[in-house]
Amino acid sequence: MAGLAFLGLLAACTTHHQNVFRDTAQRPLVVLKLDDFRANTSTNPGWEQAFVFLNENDVTASIGVIGDGLEDPAPDAIAWLRGQQALGNELWNHGYCHCRSGTGEDEVREFRYSGFATQLDGLRRTQELAQQHFGAPFAAFGAPYNSTDEDTSRALDQTTGIAIWMFKDTDDERVPSALVQLRRIPGLGLEDPVHEPDFDSFLAGFEAASPADVLVLQGHPQSWVQDPLRFEEFQRIIRFLIAENARFLTPSEAAALPR
Repeated sequence: MAGLAFLGLLAACTTHHQNVFRDTAQRPLVVLKLDDFRANTSTNPGWEQAFVFLNENDVTASIGVIGDGLEDPAPDAIAWLRGQQALGNELWNHGYCHCRSGTGEDEVREFRYSGFATQLDGLRRTQELAQQHFGAPFAAFGAPYNSTDEDTSRALDQTTGIAIWMFKDTDDERVPSALVQLRRIPGLGLEDPVHEPDFDSFLAGFEAASPADVLVLQGHPQSWVQDPLRFEEFQRIIRFLIAENARFLTPSEAAALPR
């Protein structure tokens, strides 16, 4: 987790542009954006197996923590998260409830059509819980379902500690943001469809990506235990990236690179 001085540095960065550049050796720069950790129960086996594999291979990743799970968390889940932090992995704000209601045009998601006050309250509460359990607020944010609206940018601007926005989905001219952005690259991810890692789909997206892009790869480890093939495909992707001499970064490390 970044310190407060580092957060100040990030906040000063310009943010409405393309992703940061690869390093001079043209190594792929990769952020593993792993979503949906809930700390109110014991750590899901999918998370455990993913990070045993990643840590054994010296691969840095990031964990999207849902705030309401920190209200009355399982002690072993908090211990596990702290242990991952100590190994260099980053925890980030994945909203407070990861909730939605209604259907079709009437659907309301946590950061879409829920209202400014609701969004701000959830962001701030999750930051307070991060401070309580991990000693500092989260530096990065990614919305549940990657769904946001105009209120989200204003709410983030008024939330202490957050300097990075992953997968902003609103138009930058219509909805500007002062945060560093780590963008989603269309057609590139760990999973296709969601929850199911697919090496061939990943490879097609990887080969089409610009050399200037940071590759922010989203996944959901708790789903990878439902079928052994899912975890095997995830391992194939990571081993391929290792063979490509990829540099694995946390969101804070990626946001701090020269632009």
